[in-house]
Amino acid sequence: MNRYLYWVMPLLILALLASACGKADKTPPDASQGAGMGAQSEQQEPGSEQEKEPERVKQKQTIAVYYTDDQLLELVAGEAEIEYDTEQEKLEAALAALKQPSSEGQVSLWQDAVFHSVSLKDGLATVDISLPDEARLGAPGEAFALEAIQKTLFQFEEVKGLELLLDGKPADTLMGHEQLEHPFTKNK
Repeated sequence: MNRYLYWVMPLLILALLASACGKADKTPPDASQGAGMGAQSEQQEPGSEQEKEPERVKQKQTIAVYYTDDQLLELVAGEAEIEYDTEQEKLEAALAALKQPSSEGQVSLWQDAVFHSVSLKDGLATVDISLPDEARLGAPGEAFALEAIQKTLFQFEEVKGLELLLDGKPADTLMGHEQLEHPFTKNK
């Protein structure tokens, strides 16, 4: 509580000073309004700033995230709880969860990949990826990795398509085995 007051009090003082800056040019209130009215309106301004802060509370959602078993034989679903403010942050959080298996016996196919950026425009999620040597898999692993990222992102209603870029450019394959569609589209 003391730490909260330590940061809020200077902000309240600054807000009061800022709100008082333009009031010097105006005519003073008449005596019928009383000093309490002016003080009350000034107190409401900082309060309204405090009321805006809760709007920034991140949304939480439990999502399905896809991994493979430790033998790389099948794709398995796990769960992750993500927090976000915007649709883009939701996709970023889902990609971050894709890198972290939710339980033992699961292997992330994307743990060594680097997600440079993700954007969402008109239902198309565009993900720019770099794959260092340790992130490259054989044909079955690449197929599972592509399926995992599609299933993870296509669970969101707003994502209708997925464009994967390799180091900022469209590529024929991700790791040399599976053909990439430009874009992948959600099956209904």
